[in-house]
Amino acid sequence: MKILTPAITPHKLNHLLQIQKKAEFLPPLSVGEVVEAEVMETSRYGKTLISLKNSRVMADSGLLLKKGEKIAVRVTQLHPGVILRIVQNEISQNSRLMDYLRFYRSNPKALFEFLIKGIDRFSPENLGELVAHLGKEDIENIRNILKSLIFSRENLKKPLFFRDYVSKLGYLMEKKNASQNLKGLLTRMSGRLQLLMETRNLPAAEKLAGFIRSSLQIIDSHQVINYLFHEYEGKYMFQVPMLFPKNTGLAEIFVKFGNCDSKGKGRLNEKNVLFLLNMDALGDIIVEAKIKTKKIGCVLKCKDENICDFIRPFLKELGDRLTALGYDIDYLTCVTEKDDLKIKAECREFQNLFGLESVDILA
Repeated sequence: MKILTPAITPHKLNHLLQIQKKAEFLPPLSVGEVVEAEVMETSRYGKTLISLKNSRVMADSGLLLKKGEKIAVRVTQLHPGVILRIVQNEISQNSRLMDYLRFYRSNPKALFEFLIKGIDRFSPENLGELVAHLGKEDIENIRNILKSLIFSRENLKKPLFFRDYVSKLGYLMEKKNASQNLKGLLTRMSGRLQLLMETRNLPAAEKLAGFIRSSLQIIDSHQVINYLFHEYEGKYMFQVPMLFPKNTGLAEIFVKFGNCDSKGKGRLNEKNVLFLLNMDALGDIIVEAKIKTKKIGCVLKCKDENICDFIRPFLKELGDRLTALGYDIDYLTCVTEKDDLKIKAECREFQNLFGLESVDILA
C-alpha cells in the first residue's frame, strides 16, 4: 500500500534529473548553480533529452515532463555523476503541504466527526429536492460507504475491514475504480452542485457544497499526513470511528514497518501496530501489537485493574480468532498502567509527525 498526496508532486527523489554524461563532457557547471533547461524529447522509459546551456544531454527522470517545457534546475552534484534538482514551484508545493498540516492540527478529529455526521447529512430525508438533481444512486453509495467505514458490530464480521477502509475512503485515488470510493463520489457530487448553483437559487445546495468541500479537504489532509508520516518515519496513521450501543468512540491506529538494514533493504514482514482506543464504558485503552511474518504478540494496557479483569476472559477468544487467521501467538496479555504520563510518553514516538513543520520537506 502506498498513499500518495493529493495533487502534489510525488516523492522528492522524483525532482531529480540524473545526467548520463560525466561533468567534464558538459558545459561548465558549478554546485548550487541554477540554470534553465528545456525538454527536447521524452520517452515512456524515464529518459528525457534536455537542452542545458545550448548542449543536448540525456537524463533519467521520474517526472512526466512535456516536450518544449522549460524548467529551472539546481546543480546539486557533479561527481561521481551529475545530478540536477528541479526547483520550479518548490515554494508553492511546500506551502501547500504546510497548509494541509495546519488544517489537520486545527481539528485532529475532523475526519471522525465527518464520518459520523455524513450519514445523516446524506440521508434522502435531509437532502429533500436535491436528491433528484444529485442522483439517488450516488447518494446511496456515499451513505453505504460511510456506514462501512465505521467499526460496528456488523463490520466486525468483515476480516478485510481495515484494507477496505483505506481504499473506500479514497486514500488510494490513483488506483482503478477511484470514482467509486468516497473521495471520488464526493468530487463528482461537488461538480454537480456547482452546476446546480449556477442555474438555480437553492440555499440547501450551497450548504451541502460547503460540507463536501470541507470533507474533501479533511480527506486530503489525512492523505498528506500519511504521505509525510511514511516518508519520514515509515509509519501510517488512521482514524476509525467505533460504534457502541449508546455512543461512538475513536480508534487511532499507527502502523510502523520494520526498519531497513545496512544495505537499505526493508524488513517489511515486521510491523508494530499501536491502537489508541477511546471506548464507551472501558475508557482509554492502548493496544501494542508486534507482528513478524505470521507470529504476533499483543499487550493491552488499561488504567484500572477492574477493566483488566473484565478484558482478560476475552483474550482466549481473541487468540483463537488470530490463530484462525493463520497467526502463531507469541504472547497475549492485559496489564494495568495507571500512570497517564507514562502511557502518553510511550505513544509519543508515534506522534513526531506534529514536529514536521521544522523539517525541510524538499531538502
